[in-house]
Amino acid sequence: MPKNRFFAFLLLLPICLWAIPYEVVTVKEGSGEPIQNGQLIRVHYKSFLADSAMTMFDNSYDRGEPLEFSLGAGQVIPGWERGLLGMKIGEIRKLSIPYQLAYGDREIGPIPPRSDLYFEVELVSAEPPLEPDNFADSKKAKWKKLENGVQYWDEKVGAGTQATQGTRIQTHYTGWIASGRKFSSSKDFGKPLTTILGGGRLINGWEVGLDGMMPGTVRWLKISPSMGYGAKSYSTIPPNSTLVFRVEMLNVEVDEALAETMDFFPDVEKLDLKDGPEGLKYSIIREGQGEPIHAGENARVHYTGFLSDGKKFDSSRERGQIFNFPLGKGNVIRGWDLGVEGMLPGEKRVLVIPPELGYGNRGGGPIPSNATLVFVVEYMGPEEAYNTYPAEAPTAEEVPDDSSAESTTDSSAN
Repeated sequence: MPKNRFFAFLLLLPICLWAIPYEVVTVKEGSGEPIQNGQLIRVHYKSFLADSAMTMFDNSYDRGEPLEFSLGAGQVIPGWERGLLGMKIGEIRKLSIPYQLAYGDREIGPIPPRSDLYFEVELVSAEPPLEPDNFADSKKAKWKKLENGVQYWDEKVGAGTQATQGTRIQTHYTGWIASGRKFSSSKDFGKPLTTILGGGRLINGWEVGLDGMMPGTVRWLKISPSMGYGAKSYSTIPPNSTLVFRVEMLNVEVDEALAETMDFFPDVEKLDLKDGPEGLKYSIIREGQGEPIHAGENARVHYTGFLSDGKKFDSSRERGQIFNFPLGKGNVIRGWDLGVEGMLPGEKRVLVIPPELGYGNRGGGPIPSNATLVFVVEYMGPEEAYNTYPAEAPTAEEVPDDSSAESTTDSSAN
């Protein structure tokens, strides 16, 4: 290559890499403390393509609602993460962002691949920065055994409504592996976690460890692998990790209507389990009335399915759709055909289904091989016509892979 062409290539290279320079310009000053990473902020913005027409592709002002996100948490493009740092309330900045700090080679809605972008951003509000939790404080803990695999220590005891199954809770938390390496914190997102206790969305150690907490309580939890993520790696958590959490309970809300529509993981050891056919075990947790259902009839049920460790894998209640199937025809796993027969309208049962009556050694979707399954099933009563509500029962093909409705419709494990 001739020497002058080589130098020309070097001169052109920065232009190729950065079609427009990254630039941040303040066009209106704000007031107060400059924002920092970890704060929950709200901004209004106008967005433009860096084309000859300066095409606007988004405008939060038109929607009348600012965008909320946590600065520094990776929830927005890198050009925003860098460009908004240090803003003050009321400040307006113009950002010129090359595509490498925007959406790169991806096409996002009206944004073509490799698009350089312009933004005008106004900081509307910012939550105060949160003081980070310190793992060293766990060394002060006077651990008490709560349940096998769960220890706790209350740094501070609050007052008010206790968290129980079915309550909506709001917490700030930080989690570490036992060596002290942090893997997650709600404080990094500037926003507390809101969830339903007993809904099967939390690890067992949390379901057990948060029970009874009151607003204002700060509790440390030490959770063994069996009550955490077990032998599986999860994000930045290695397999078989003992976990340490600091959890602050901010609010506990009782929602009786919500609790009525939910099924919670039952404490199988405390249930009066009866022996059913072929190794099935069951317990009636709510009596029904009327005529029992028999093989050959249409069964209309609501159900929630759990693995034996308490992990929820499917629920008709969350879909808001009653599940229909012909009883005794082999359209569902064997444990269902056996366990639902004889139920009365309104009756609610817990079915403990061994692997040979479920998925056997092949598993299915979120269900591992040789899994014992626990179902909470409510028989909704007969319907004059099959499949009148809903119009059609869900099938394995109609349900996303991360749902286990296929577990109730698939009998090929028998």
